[in-house]
Amino acid sequence: MKSVYAFFLSFLFSILIFSKQVFAHDVLLSTSNDFHSKARFWTIIIVAFLLVTIIALLVYDVRRSASSNRKLLELNNEITRQKDNLNLINQHLEEIISDRTKDLKDKNEQLSEYSYYLSHQIRGPIATLKGLMILEKENLLDQTECIDMMNKCVSDLDEKIIEMSAMLHSKGNT
Repeated sequence: MKSVYAFFLSFLFSILIFSKQVFAHDVLLSTSNDFHSKARFWTIIIVAFLLVTIIALLVYDVRRSASSNRKLLELNNEITRQKDNLNLINQHLEEIISDRTKDLKDKNEQLSEYSYYLSHQIRGPIATLKGLMILEKENLLDQTECIDMMNKCVSDLDEKIIEMSAMLHSKGNT
């Protein structure tokens, strides 16, 4: 960048020397053109000053743009890093959701098994007990025979409950 400044300063000095030579040449040719030569000299000086100002503004704008580009690149890198972190977090969350979904499906399957077991295995002895009670109320069955049958139903019901309890404990531990 220093070479750019050196170039522009040498350019400015060249213009000044040129304008001085033009001014000196005009003085030698005629002193009557003094007004025109001074006007020409100051015009060249003003144009040179404006050129240097424009060049300085352009250099400033290029530097500012380069600085903005660096900042934008840093921000873009930060956004990319955060996006990668979010992708990792999302992947981890998806794994957690998948594991929980699998657990819920397993538990639903167990509940279906228990529901089936309850409705078919335990309801049978209870229905038999109800039937025996109705038969006993209507005196269609001898009381001792009814008690023996009820005792058998209660024993079956007890076995089914013990089996169900064992099944619940064994599935709960796995």
